[in-house]
Amino acid sequence: MDIVLSKRMETVVNMVLPQSVIIGENTQITVADIGCDHAYVSIALIKRGIAKNVIAMDVRKGPLAIAKKNVQLHELEDVIDIRLSDGLEKLACDEADVVVIAGMGGLLVKGILERGNHITPRPILILQPQSDLKEVRKYLLKQKYIIEKEEMLIDEGKYYTVMRVIPEEHDIWKQNMECDGTSNDATYSEVELLYGRYGLQHKDMILSAYLKKEAEQLQQIRQKLQEHVDDMTKKGMDIPDKTKERICTIQQEIEYNNRAREYFIQE
Repeated sequence: MDIVLSKRMETVVNMVLPQSVIIGENTQITVADIGCDHAYVSIALIKRGIAKNVIAMDVRKGPLAIAKKNVQLHELEDVIDIRLSDGLEKLACDEADVVVIAGMGGLLVKGILERGNHITPRPILILQPQSDLKEVRKYLLKQKYIIEKEEMLIDEGKYYTVMRVIPEEHDIWKQNMECDGTSNDATYSEVELLYGRYGLQHKDMILSAYLKKEAEQLQQIRQKLQEHVDDMTKKGMDIPDKTKERICTIQQEIEYNNRAREYFIQE
């Protein structure tokens, strides 16, 4: 009996594939599922033969108790290890080939990675930050990770981005460089930090739709701000510095959005 996942979690699970990209010929991988909640991703990874073992970890006792029951229900106690852990705290070195961190704010994801820098060798990361993607990308690049793939999706009306991230020193990345001449250019533009180089370069159509929707929202905000300024000017009122700064910020965001949408113009 397989387990039914949301579209977001399906994308997270599928991003662990293909094994050939992750660990070459060895398909007997161990995955650490950080913030596992009810362990649905952990169970799916085992049921679908993607992982041999999973370490399901969460800082909350309540969800972890439910995770344990779900694992027992699927009779996977021998291959899914349930642990109470704050992030990567209870994960030992060389225990996991892949680490999944999904469904958390970007700054929390970044913090978990910072506090987990004791893990060696560095595992491949499957990340799904809910916010602050720019800060996550900046951190990964600074720490010499390769953002190997990104996929944007829509689940119940919300946009999500899932990343597969490979340590620069990983054998698979070195093999890719040798086979296809791939290089690690860690110098991302501001637009690439905001929206993701992979999605822009590969013309991800979900990203294109997101950019269009964002452009409309930014234009509406700018119009309302301008109407507010015009009204204050007519009344002889001074424009607050805060309002001026907000207008500049929105204009800059519109500029970045325009640059991003240029990637989708047919050559």
